Amino acid sequence: MTHRDCESYSETRVGAVTRFDCAGVRVYQVPVQNLDHYFTNTYLVLDGTTVSLIDVGFHGEKPVEDFMAGLGAVNRDFGEDIGPGDVAHIVVTHGHDDHFGMLSCDALKGRPLYMALPDSLVVADYAGEDRKWRESCSRMISEAGCSLAPDGLFPGIEFAVRPGDYDLVTVADGERIINGYGVVGTPGHTPGHICLRVGPVLFLGDHILSVTSPHQTPRTSWGGAGLAVYLESLRKAAALGVALGLPGHEDTIYSVRDRAEEIERFHRARLAELEELCRGRQSLYDLTGAYYGRHPELIGASSIGALEDGELVMALEEIKAHLEYLVDEGRLVSRSGRDGVVTYGSC
Repeated sequence: MTHRDCESYSETRVGAVTRFDCAGVRVYQVPVQNLDHYFTNTYLVLDGTTVSLIDVGFHGEKPVEDFMAGLGAVNRDFGEDIGPGDVAHIVVTHGHDDHFGMLSCDALKGRPLYMALPDSLVVADYAGEDRKWRESCSRMISEAGCSLAPDGLFPGIEFAVRPGDYDLVTVADGERIINGYGVVGTPGHTPGHICLRVGPVLFLGDHILSVTSPHQTPRTSWGGAGLAVYLESLRKAAALGVALGLPGHEDTIYSVRDRAEEIERFHRARLAELEELCRGRQSLYDLTGAYYGRHPELIGASSIGALEDGELVMALEEIKAHLEYLVDEGRLVSRSGRDGVVTYGSC
């Protein structure tokens, strides 16, 4: 089929695999399962004799099995003849392990790997960056006024990548890579998040998703992230004039601008609501509980007290990113008490 909003590509789906034909380039969307009901979309880009892979999914037997089965479906159902050895380039949109973890698969090693510098550090020194993240979580938990054990939050992955396994190529906004594909710097979700423009298509990673508002990382937790830069990047993507967006999770986006504007409205409403909730002085934990008490559908639980530790940390991160934005805008004031707990209140 050709989508009615854009005549420059066609879309065909057989089973779990979707093919997009765009300006002479064939793109195959191959979803791989990371956790229960949680999938990452990997993309094979066939451009002349060049085969590129955009995002690789999580480390583990199931994602690798899904990816190999997807390759088989591409060959069987769409008449291609490609295998893992035909992949000449790998692009990873950002440094979250559900997008780079499968780099530990031996069948993918030996290729040029394109990432923005800030996020490439996670691949170059996974253990060190994971330790920094856990230390950051520990500080946030202490400042939030609650008690959790950061070491038990998320199990570390077995990321078996050594120097030399890939030819790491760091990229930046505005560069052209591979066959002239345009790198679009979109920091916010992570400090080095990128999108990739290939003709009439924008590969979105986690910058814009079709249903979920992508998770926000506080700028004090990962330098270069944060809601302010995310909103700026959101407007940047919207202004590109690209209709078709292929995200790292969930469904295809047929108007990048419309979805970007919808996500910004969501965050503006959240900021206004948190500002309203800051009557008196309250901790991050209290404000997180108050906000999600009004919106339990966003966390899938009746209250933050019902969340597992890892889910609670993500909820705290999300709200802290918004509170930092309000403080930076001069709409709230933060103060640290003698016990180290930070409280927020009206100016």
